[in-house]
Order: sequence, then C-alpha cells, then structure tokens
Amino acid sequence: MTSKSIKNKISNFETGKVFRLEDLELPRSEQNAAVVTLGRLVQEGEIERLSRGTYYKPKRTRFGVVGPSMEERFRDLLYDNNTPIGYLTGFYAFNLFGLTTQQSSTLEIGSNFPKRNGKRGMYTIRFVLQKNPINRDNIEMLRILDCLKWIKKIPDTTTDKSYILLKAKVNDYSEDKQTQLVNLALKYSPLTRALLGSMLTNDYLAATLFQTLSPLTRFRVGLSPTLVSIQWNIQ
Repeated sequence: MTSKSIKNKISNFETGKVFRLEDLELPRSEQNAAVVTLGRLVQEGEIERLSRGTYYKPKRTRFGVVGPSMEERFRDLLYDNNTPIGYLTGFYAFNLFGLTTQQSSTLEIGSNFPKRNGKRGMYTIRFVLQKNPINRDNIEMLRILDCLKWIKKIPDTTTDKSYILLKAKVNDYSEDKQTQLVNLALKYSPLTRALLGSMLTNDYLAATLFQTLSPLTRFRVGLSPTLVSIQWNIQ
C-alpha cells in the first residue's frame, strides 16, 4: 500500500475517528513503511497521535480542533468490533451524572475479566472487575451502581447531594428498568444494595434488596438521617 493509498484510506474515515495501525489492514511487510507515512501525516497536521500506535482524524470547526470523545479515544478497550467488552466508569460516571465537575487522570474501566492496569497518554488506566454481564442496555445502570458503591469517594460535593441526584435518576426509570437495576445490584456490595433499596418507592423491589442484608450491619456514609428510612441502617 503506497503513501497515497494510505492517505486515501484515512480520508474515508469519519472525522473524529480514532484508529490504530491494524485498522489499515496492511500486510506485515508494509507496516514499517506505513508507520513512516503516519508520522509524516502527523507532522503535516492531517492526523494526530494520541499515543504510541493510536491516531486520530481530527474534527475541525470554526472554533478549532475538537478532540475525540472518551469512548472513541479508548474504543479498543471498550469494544470487540461493536460488542461492548468494557465501559467507562469512576470519574467519567461522576461527571456524566453531574455529581462533580472535578476531572481525574485515572480512567476506570469496568470489565468482566481481570486485566493489567496501564497508561495511555496522560491517563492511567485502571480496570475494575464487573461481575454482571456488560451490554449496551445495562451500561448506564452499572455506572449508577458504581457511583453508589463509591459514593463516599466522589470529590467536591457531599454525600447528601450525590444521594439526591442518584435517587432522582433511579426513580426516573420505569418499573421494568428498576427491576433490572435491582437484579444487577445483587452482585454488588451490601452498601450498594442498601443505598439503592432506600431510594426505591416500589415496596416489592425494595424488599428484594432488604432481604439480602444483615440486620446487624450499619453503613456509615455521612448521610443526613432525614434522607433515608432508619430501617436501612444507613448513617
């Protein structure tokens, strides 16, 4: 594949696309030459290098270059072809749900399999084991449960504020989605189950979670007593 044909292939990519050398589908014998071509395209401003072996076709607007979305930037860690194998969580979820505006250079990715932590560009990548299957329909719910799990660690806010925002999100769900959320929560910690249960207005679903908890366990997260029923032992 010539330099010109590589440029033509990249020109057919959508703007904003993150791609790797293997996306060019080159024979091994041409890969070294392709690296040289890609390096030249970086120098010419046609593409940008995100990290070693990872490139980005910039989206240009009248306000300047728009960077890739986080999902696109780390797509190779989140999808196998178009099937989700992971999801962004941690600070990404905190920001997504409006729980904090603080950013972090540590990126947490939920995954069904243990993986070695790593670094990409400015980001330290930490994989978090997710015991539930990951699919497009449940990723938002998994993020909500992760936020409940880490509610004491959300910075630049109070536990009360985070609880109120997450409760509103949970109660915006239909009964079917709340049922799915409860089923996912069964594989989370007792604290997560207690927090979720205390938010639910559906007595049956709340009881489903309540029955999984030890009556002797006390949860200390700094919540105001007016926000949660005493039966959940959350303080």
